[in-house]
Amino acid sequence: MGYVYSVLWLIIAVMLFLRFRKENKVVYLLSCYFVFLSVWWFLDQFVHGLNLMDGMYVWILRLVSAFVLSISLLLYIRERSIHNNDSAQNSEQNTASTIK
Repeated sequence: MGYVYSVLWLIIAVMLFLRFRKENKVVYLLSCYFVFLSVWWFLDQFVHGLNLMDGMYVWILRLVSAFVLSISLLLYIRERSIHNNDSAQNSEQNTASTIK
Protein backbone atom coordinates (compact mmCIF):
# COMPACT_ATOMS: atom_id res chain seq x y z
CA MET A 1 0.00 0.00 0.00
CA GLY A 2 2.96 2.33 0.57
CA TYR A 3 3.66 2.52 -3.15
CA VAL A 4 0.38 4.44 -3.55
CA TYR A 5 1.68 7.11 -1.17
CA SER A 6 4.98 7.17 -3.03
CA VAL A 7 3.24 7.84 -6.33
CA LEU A 8 0.88 10.33 -4.66
CA TRP A 9 3.78 12.38 -3.22
CA LEU A 10 5.49 12.38 -6.61
CA ILE A 11 2.33 13.54 -8.40
CA ILE A 12 1.87 16.35 -5.86
CA ALA A 13 5.51 17.43 -6.33
CA VAL A 14 5.18 17.56 -10.11
CA MET A 15 1.85 19.38 -9.99
CA LEU A 16 3.17 21.98 -7.55
CA PHE A 17 6.27 22.58 -9.62
CA LEU A 18 4.58 22.77 -12.99
CA ARG A 19 1.49 24.70 -11.99
CA PHE A 20 2.46 27.06 -9.16
CA ARG A 21 6.17 27.78 -9.59
CA LYS A 22 5.50 31.27 -10.95
CA GLU A 23 3.25 32.30 -8.09
CA ASN A 24 5.61 31.86 -5.17
CA LYS A 25 9.20 30.69 -4.68
CA VAL A 26 8.21 28.52 -1.70
CA VAL A 27 6.83 26.01 -4.21
CA TYR A 28 10.38 24.95 -5.11
CA LEU A 29 11.11 23.95 -1.51
CA LEU A 30 7.77 22.18 -1.14
CA SER A 31 8.24 20.31 -4.42
CA CYS A 32 11.62 19.06 -3.24
CA TYR A 33 10.05 18.01 0.06
CA PHE A 34 7.36 15.99 -1.70
CA VAL A 35 10.00 14.30 -3.86
CA PHE A 36 11.83 13.46 -0.62
CA LEU A 37 8.60 11.97 0.79
CA SER A 38 8.10 9.98 -2.39
CA VAL A 39 11.57 8.48 -2.19
CA TRP A 40 11.15 7.85 1.56
CA TRP A 41 7.89 5.93 1.08
CA PHE A 42 9.28 4.08 -1.96
CA LEU A 43 12.34 2.92 -0.01
CA ASP A 44 10.18 1.94 2.95
CA GLN A 45 7.97 -0.18 0.74
CA PHE A 46 10.47 -1.88 -1.53
CA VAL A 47 13.70 -2.28 0.46
CA HIS A 48 13.12 -5.30 2.67
CA GLY A 49 14.67 -5.19 6.10
CA LEU A 50 14.62 -1.39 6.20
CA ASN A 51 11.65 -0.06 8.15
CA LEU A 52 11.69 3.70 7.70
CA MET A 53 8.47 4.20 9.64
CA ASP A 54 9.79 2.91 12.95
CA GLY A 55 12.47 3.77 15.46
CA MET A 56 15.04 6.45 14.75
CA TYR A 57 14.03 6.78 11.10
CA VAL A 58 10.58 8.12 11.89
CA TRP A 59 12.20 10.83 14.04
CA ILE A 60 14.42 11.81 11.12
CA LEU A 61 11.29 12.11 8.96
CA ARG A 62 9.56 14.21 11.62
CA LEU A 63 12.56 16.52 12.02
CA VAL A 64 12.88 17.02 8.26
CA SER A 65 9.13 17.69 8.03
CA ALA A 66 9.22 20.22 10.87
CA PHE A 67 12.27 21.93 9.37
CA VAL A 68 10.72 22.19 5.90
CA LEU A 69 7.43 23.42 7.36
CA SER A 70 9.11 26.15 9.40
CA ILE A 71 11.41 27.29 6.56
CA SER A 72 8.58 27.33 4.03
CA LEU A 73 6.37 29.28 6.42
CA LEU A 74 9.11 31.87 6.98
CA LEU A 75 9.76 32.18 3.25
CA TYR A 76 6.06 32.54 2.53
CA ILE A 77 5.64 35.28 5.15
CA ARG A 78 8.70 37.11 3.80
CA GLU A 79 7.51 36.97 0.19
CA ARG A 80 4.00 37.94 1.20
CA SER A 81 5.23 41.01 3.08
CA ILE A 82 7.43 42.04 0.14
CA HIS A 83 4.46 41.66 -2.19
CA ASN A 84 2.20 43.67 0.12
CA ASN A 85 4.79 46.45 0.41
CA ASP A 86 5.16 46.62 -3.37
CA SER A 87 1.41 46.79 -3.91
CA ALA A 88 1.06 49.48 -1.22
CA GLN A 89 3.76 51.58 -2.88
CA ASN A 90 2.11 51.17 -6.28
CA SER A 91 -1.27 52.25 -4.91
CA GLU A 92 0.33 55.30 -3.25
CA GLN A 93 1.97 56.25 -6.55
CA ASN A 94 -1.29 55.84 -8.43
CA THR A 95 -3.13 57.98 -5.87
CA ALA A 96 -0.44 60.68 -6.05
CA SER A 97 -0.56 60.75 -9.84
CA THR A 98 -4.36 61.10 -9.94
CA ILE A 99 -4.29 63.96 -7.43
CA LYS A 100 -1.90 65.99 -9.58
